[in-house]
Amino acid sequence: MKKFFLIFCIIMLSTQTVNAEKLPIKITPAQVISTYNDEIEIGDWIKFKVVNDVYYNEKLYIKKDTTVTGIVDNVHENGIIADNAEIVLKQFVLRDVNNRLLKINYTLTLNRDNAECYGLGYKTKKYIGFIFKGNEIYVKPETTTYNLFLEK
Repeated sequence: MKKFFLIFCIIMLSTQTVNAEKLPIKITPAQVISTYNDEIEIGDWIKFKVVNDVYYNEKLYIKKDTTVTGIVDNVHENGIIADNAEIVLKQFVLRDVNNRLLKINYTLTLNRDNAECYGLGYKTKKYIGFIFKGNEIYVKPETTTYNLFLEK
């Protein structure tokens, strides 16, 4: 009987997470994000803003241009032999239209796949600099968009 109860509990808990609805929120940086000169450290707050109005149940839930604050969880500085820089954000904070605080736990990694990266001598010796030194991250405001997902 105990095994049956345990299996029943596991099934019920797993179906609740499967049925969770993910609400996409498109954001863009509201400030320069850069790893040059050790500008970003763990615990720093990076400002983003919402790109489009977000609706939930056909009602406005989050307004366009709402400020989103991302908290830096990890920073990997660039190294030698093409070891590229990387910034990891795992928690985001914003307010909905009713001024309620929303916390989003979603991992967003800024690296050379989704951010502008520059290496040593990127203007004249782009490929030679890439071989000897990994790229730094440099993202200008409102040039790139990222997706967050809020579970409802």
